[in-house]
Amino acid sequence: MSTGPAAASGAIVQQLAQLGAEKSSDKRLALLRSVADLYFARAIRPTLAEEYLFTEIANSVMRRLQPAQRPEVSEKLCESDRVPHELALTLASDANIAVARPILARSPVLTEADILRLAQASSDDHLEAIATRPTLSSRITDVLIDRGSNKVLRTVSGNAGAEVSETGLRRLVDRARHDDELCLSLADRGDLTPAVLEQLEAIVCERAEQQGGDHAGDAIAALRARAQALIAEELGKRRANISSTERIIAAIEAKTLSVDEGLTPLLDGGRLLDVATVVAHLLRFERNFIFQQIAAGDLNTVLLAFRALDVSFENLQATLVLRARKRRGDKAAEVLARTDYEAVDLASAQRAMRFLKVRLTTGSPTATLAADSGRAA
Repeated sequence: MSTGPAAASGAIVQQLAQLGAEKSSDKRLALLRSVADLYFARAIRPTLAEEYLFTEIANSVMRRLQPAQRPEVSEKLCESDRVPHELALTLASDANIAVARPILARSPVLTEADILRLAQASSDDHLEAIATRPTLSSRITDVLIDRGSNKVLRTVSGNAGAEVSETGLRRLVDRARHDDELCLSLADRGDLTPAVLEQLEAIVCERAEQQGGDHAGDAIAALRARAQALIAEELGKRRANISSTERIIAAIEAKTLSVDEGLTPLLDGGRLLDVATVVAHLLRFERNFIFQQIAAGDLNTVLLAFRALDVSFENLQATLVLRARKRRGDKAAEVLARTDYEAVDLASAQRAMRFLKVRLTTGSPTATLAADSGRAA
């Protein structure tokens, strides 16, 4: 008598075949429940053949179930990480939101790329279901905010696991101008920046003047207190960062710290402005110019500046990661090979930066630095 995985696999295949042949809608649903229980209960993951069979038969059965029965299948499958990827996508894309919602909201099988594609093409009800997922990246919430109704935006705002970009927060605040519930949801978020809080406070004040009432006054006072506390906290952090950056610069100039040793903690802390401060001071450039180049300027200028200070490739890469975040994930221009970076001669890079400084001093444009740096070498 056969036992173990082979027997269990055979039982799944046998029941899948029986399921495909069943004519009664009620019996199909009952048998699909039974097969799903057997499919998910095994100690080992299903084979590719079993995944294929389960997907084919489940899709076939779903098409022949009564409309009221179909959502039950999604509810049964939505929390398992063993649901075949193709089946999860099919259910999540279903036009019937009652079928799609459990998968969109809870399925661990859907990847971020899947969810992003679904968010870009699905209905508002589907977007609202996506907005309830336990965690959401800012890439996805940006799409939800761009495409969704105020109902979707309220759900995003109230989801503590939803990461929202600075741009997304500003769009939410702008939409909150005409939506009291959205305004309240936003005010409760813990990730509002001082600038966004000030914008939200202005809206609340404007609406309070229109509506009056003590409750509105209390809301304004609470919001203003949060804004002031956050602004004070940010200013405190900035003062501490300035102080530590000054100490790093002094240590580098005293040669008790290398440039790399000074930049590493700044990069680890995501302090791109302080990185620019150190680089600008050592190269004798204006900090704002260097920050603009590092944050969003010409990659060749960044490469030459770092090479002129003999900064390691690892710290250059860490800087480009922070740069990509500031540019909201645009990594197309950030591809750089170690060999290309290290092939740039240190003395040539220093000459190129001196040449650039002269051009800035005389008011000449800097767009052709890439070509000119070749002549400087």
